Amino acid sequence: MYTIFNKEQQEKAAFILQSPLVKLSELYSNEIKDLAVVWCYYSGKIEGNTYTYVETEALLKDGITSEKRYEDAKMLKNLYNAFISELEYINKGENQEVINERTLFRVHQSISTGLVSNEESGALRTRAVRISGTEYTPPKSLQEIKSGLNEILFNQEQYNTNPLEKAVYLHCNLARLQPFIDGNKRTARMMESIALMNADIIPVYSAKDADILNYRKGLIAFYETKDYTIYSDYFLNRQIERVKEIE
Repeated sequence: MYTIFNKEQQEKAAFILQSPLVKLSELYSNEIKDLAVVWCYYSGKIEGNTYTYVETEALLKDGITSEKRYEDAKMLKNLYNAFISELEYINKGENQEVINERTLFRVHQSISTGLVSNEESGALRTRAVRISGTEYTPPKSLQEIKSGLNEILFNQEQYNTNPLEKAVYLHCNLARLQPFIDGNKRTARMMESIALMNADIIPVYSAKDADILNYRKGLIAFYETKDYTIYSDYFLNRQIERVKEIE
């Protein structure tokens, strides 16, 4: 089996998996709501969302809309609804979310509703897209996209023994494929989080500018070289920092 993490990263992953502080099932209900707000703020900020954390919290917890673009509020509400829905399904019922095409389309539809056309929400794109900040060009034809998606969903099974590797694999490859007209990275982050939550791991992210820069660097490096190293470092370090802060 091909391993994503190098030796040092495997050691970090083992530390994370052995820590009781990463368990999603140990969170209280108020902590879950805070986790959802942080996740949405982080995911939105990567996309250039202009809401501050305080404004995001007021919007998602109290329904108070800031005097900013409608699309920014809609993006955050969509992210929140998608995240809470998956979290409650997995965490409350001790279920696992099946990671397949149906789940992917449903997640994208939830994230993109009102932000793309109804025809393109939850459906593979039929137009070419470009990614800013990189020379990499995603597949253009629908057949290439379908083939690439089938390959990603099939190969994820290789990483069932290490949910951290599985999460990184899904995130990086779905983001690189860009199967949808818009909302690809948001959908990829949600699928990454589902892989973690399935394994009772808290999805940890940071909205600090330096961390978001490292996220982007890691993803662009993967777009261009298919090397997971930079993104994996970012991903694992966030988990370890959280554990050490609690300790």
